[in-house]
Amino acid sequence: MRIKFWIGAFAALAIIPTAANAADTMDGKTLYQTNCAKCHGATGEVSKLGKSLKPFPARNHRAIAKLISRDEMRRIITYGVKGTAMTPKKYTLDALQIEEVIDYIKTFDYTPDLANGKKRFKAVCSSCHGMDARAQTGIGAKNLVYTKLNLTEIVHTMRYGRLNTLMTSKRHQLSNPDIADVASYVNSLRYLANPANGKKLYASNCIACHATPNDIKLIGNAAESFTMADFDDRLLDLRIRHGRHVDRAGKKVEKLPSDSIQDIMAYMRANTN
Repeated sequence: MRIKFWIGAFAALAIIPTAANAADTMDGKTLYQTNCAKCHGATGEVSKLGKSLKPFPARNHRAIAKLISRDEMRRIITYGVKGTAMTPKKYTLDALQIEEVIDYIKTFDYTPDLANGKKRFKAVCSSCHGMDARAQTGIGAKNLVYTKLNLTEIVHTMRYGRLNTLMTSKRHQLSNPDIADVASYVNSLRYLANPANGKKLYASNCIACHATPNDIKLIGNAAESFTMADFDDRLLDLRIRHGRHVDRAGKKVEKLPSDSIQDIMAYMRANTN
């Protein structure tokens, strides 16, 4: 009887580490289903419970899974989001398990709806950036047709805004699918300028004084430390339309339409060191 007892005891002890090891080696999908799916849905598209959460519903993971960085995901999962129902998971998941969850979320795919992106852009963004995204609104917003931000950076800016500007966070005003759709719509508008037409306009308006864009000399206190590449489109547009050369070039330059100026700038940027 004593021998049977010890055999049973050893068998029971052997089961304990096996169960622990199983928990430690669970894959990202299993960890996601256990810790995230209750609110965010099994496929990342938000459950019924997630939609009912107050003060803000759960976010759609699928829509921006590939549009936000691992660092941001890691921060959100680890520490939660203050003021929402997203609580820190650092008490239930270790660091490696969090990475496994992120790996699984990154497998989600989403096809952006550009029609919805255009609609939401006009409703939420056009007051500052203009209906055509060229920011001819007079308040200093960025011309999004010529933005240097990539798709991930556009999404980050929409989610968190830009410090010390009028660009505020839109993450509680727009859903994640809306953000993904708007960002993809904006990205689809990028670099619509025609440098070939810009070359013709440069020849007819600028070449008499500046044989090539490289010959343009910047004037001012900071001229020695600035190059053409240091000017964003708004400042370069001001230089072209209202710079000191306008008196010599005539009012024709000042009255060129926005698209023509953008074509000239595209040509200049492509032909300066």
